[in-house]
Amino acid sequence: MWILLLSISAALIVALIINKLTSTKEEPKEAPPSDCCGAHEVCDKESLIAHTHGEIIYFNDEELDRFKGQAPDQYTPDETEQFREVLLTMHPHEVNTWLRSMMARGIRLPLDVREEALAILKRQRA
Repeated sequence: MWILLLSISAALIVALIINKLTSTKEEPKEAPPSDCCGAHEVCDKESLIAHTHGEIIYFNDEELDRFKGQAPDQYTPDETEQFREVLLTMHPHEVNTWLRSMMARGIRLPLDVREEALAILKRQRA
C-alpha cells in the first residue's frame, strides 16, 4: 500500500516538473500606444514614427503644406477633396511613403481620407 502511494506521489511530482519545464510562459501583451490610430492590422506606427525625422517626399502635393497642424476633424469638404485627389492619383505602393511624408511635414489627414489610405494599405498587404 505504501509503495503504491509513494509511486503515485513520485509520478505526480515528475509530471509537475515536466509540465513546468515544457510550458511556455505567456508574455504580457502590450497595450497600444495612446497615439495609435487604432488600425492595428495595417498600422506601421513604429516605421511611421521612425520616418518623421527623415526626408520629406512630395507627391505633387505641396499645396497641402498649408494644413500643417490642422486637426483631422476641422477640414471642410473641399479641403478633404484636395487630400483625396492626391491619394487617388498615386500608386497603391506609394501610399505608405506618402503617409510617412505627411507625418514628417506635420500634416494630419482628414478622417475620411485617413480611413481610405488605411484601406488601401490593408488591401495591399492582403
